[in-house]
Amino acid sequence: MVTMSDVDAKPKKADKPAPVPSEDDRFRYIGFGIYPKKAPRFWKTTQEEAEFTRKVDLETPMSLFDRDFSLLHMIPISHVDKIIITLVSLVLIGTVAMPWVHFRTINGTDFGMSWMGALSALSGNLGTAFSGGIWVGITALLGLLIMIGAPVIGIWSLVALWTKAKSEDAFFTRLRLPLSLGYVLFFACFLGFILAFAGGQIPGYERWGLIDPGESYGFMALVTVVSYGAYVAAALGLVAGVKSGDL
Repeated sequence: MVTMSDVDAKPKKADKPAPVPSEDDRFRYIGFGIYPKKAPRFWKTTQEEAEFTRKVDLETPMSLFDRDFSLLHMIPISHVDKIIITLVSLVLIGTVAMPWVHFRTINGTDFGMSWMGALSALSGNLGTAFSGGIWVGITALLGLLIMIGAPVIGIWSLVALWTKAKSEDAFFTRLRLPLSLGYVLFFACFLGFILAFAGGQIPGYERWGLIDPGESYGFMALVTVVSYGAYVAAALGLVAGVKSGDL
């Protein structure tokens, strides 16, 4: 008589070992089985393939692995950009021929200073400017920065734009620096007008014989004194800075 214990005592049949995949199965498993029969056509159309072949026959320089619409074929700086940068640079240089300071004297005559005159007055009286208040002196320093920086950035940008570089990367790196410094012109002008709200006194008021603006220094006094040369430099500095971000 066979009991349950005898059944349990019988050896169990060993599990079959897992089958070893063939080389074909292994090759398909790692991903090549996605297209088991035929890989998709590389060219979208016959016309595209023909155009590519034509360009190769004409020895047109292009990558064998890229189509014309690849990002690698995009031109980072266009002819329009070159024209804009050139004009901005020329006008920045041209600010040396523009009036920078304007005021009315006590006898009612208008008096203006060119770039050279304003630069000489600011640099020669920088210590006197601080006698009118620390913010007046700092504003004078900012004015010197704008006046010197405008033609320097203009010349630097033109040289960087129209001279050859060792490589394309070197060209854009070299051009990006002077253009990005254009932000300095804009924010220096902006900061100068912000500091003007702190007020102060116009140094040498009696010597200048001013009637407009008056002796008190402030925002409106600065607006009255500053002429369009400074505004042009600040505005074009902003344009140059924005263009540097496109490179």
